[in-house]
Amino acid sequence: KHHLGCSTARNKGTCENRLTIRRDVLEKSVLNGLRTQMMDPALFKEFCEEFTREVNRLRMEKGADLATLKSELPKIERELDKAVQAILDGFASSALKTRMEQLEARKAEIEARLAEAPSPPPLLHPNMAELYRQKIGVLHDSLQNEATGTQTKEAIRSLITRIRLIPERDELGIFLEGDLAAMLGFATNRKNTMHHPDAGVLSKFLVQDSLVAGAGFEPAAFRL
Repeated sequence: KHHLGCSTARNKGTCENRLTIRRDVLEKSVLNGLRTQMMDPALFKEFCEEFTREVNRLRMEKGADLATLKSELPKIERELDKAVQAILDGFASSALKTRMEQLEARKAEIEARLAEAPSPPPLLHPNMAELYRQKIGVLHDSLQNEATGTQTKEAIRSLITRIRLIPERDELGIFLEGDLAAMLGFATNRKNTMHHPDAGVLSKFLVQDSLVAGAGFEPAAFRL
């Protein structure tokens, strides 16, 4: 229970890797890796800047659509006023009534779309990497508390994609893979960053093979 190693070597004897590592040593190394290696401040700042530029570009496009809708409302109002005046002047007809119904329906549609348009959510902050580190530090302290230890371990597990133990001479090397989406959620107090209104943009950055979305951002392995 206190030492981890190859289950095949232990249970079947078909693997020559007999190396083990103490659980507490592994946990300490993983926590330290999450705190010091998985969020490089310089790279994360660059990531945030690129992410912000892309989100702002997309929001400008959406904003242009909303602006077009808003500009259409006064035109509809003017046409409705003219129709009402025509009726008052005795020029009522079935065609005019149909046109008014169409205008009222279009006006209601535009107003509904404008009302449903969400306000822009806060963007990723360049200092999020430091916030992440601070929270990991709090988790480290919480691990020592029996009352919160189990919950803390679950929070840490949610940030990790995989831990690999690879034989290196006479010891096991620890390779940690982290999940950026979970890390961003952790740093911003969101349970699931993929529910962020700009999650589509974030997903795009996570799969890009570029400096911004490369090591330190998409799930990447680190030697601890």
